Amino acid sequence: MIEVIKSPQPVAEKKQWTVFLGGPMNGAPSWQAQAPKVAEKVGIENLTMLNPRKSDRFVTPTYQVNWETFGLRMCDVILFWIPPQAREMKPNRVYAITTRMEMAENLARGHKMIIGIDPECEDLTGIRHLMRMAKYYGVKKIHSTLEDCLKELKAWMERPRQEEERVHQIPGPSFEPMDKLSRVIQPNTNRNQTLMEHWNQTVAPGDTVYVDGDLGAEEWLKFLNGTIHRL
Repeated sequence: MIEVIKSPQPVAEKKQWTVFLGGPMNGAPSWQAQAPKVAEKVGIENLTMLNPRKSDRFVTPTYQVNWETFGLRMCDVILFWIPPQAREMKPNRVYAITTRMEMAENLARGHKMIIGIDPECEDLTGIRHLMRMAKYYGVKKIHSTLEDCLKELKAWMERPRQEEERVHQIPGPSFEPMDKLSRVIQPNTNRNQTLMEHWNQTVAPGDTVYVDGDLGAEEWLKFLNGTIHRL
């Protein structure tokens, strides 16, 4: 089943493979709405898509940034797709500039990424440098269609893994309690988000994890991959 969680809906828990749909929103077509249909077309099952294209225009900028940051850290893979610009931008706004910054940041963080750029967008300022940078950080292919991006995602989810890759022994990461006053994790929990990101980039859904030490705040467990056992 393909589940879509769209801003401002909070992410309640991580149940399965999760992909963050990164890419432009201002001036862009609503390509995120097409992603579930394309995923089904290529045969993807059991996937959660995090769609940052907010359904409520009254969402505050702070809430939106916190929602996106949490999703980017929690997900298994970030899919960046840059389609051609479809609408006029406000004066002094540059198409896909935030997307380009997010791509660079998450490449540097080492997060698993799949990247697609429509050929019409390859002349955007900095795009060719980002493409070279992506290959430097291990992204083997820059796709030219959203469908090809999702084909790579399917192959990555179904990649053969040895039995020893499915069992992990991890020192307790000792999560701190999250802010009880907010349904979206606040920036002062950046350490927790980094711990969560590292865990989910190491452990896949369905893996077995043996934890040696204190996990800390229990409320973070619902966002972590794997079946967890305490030693």
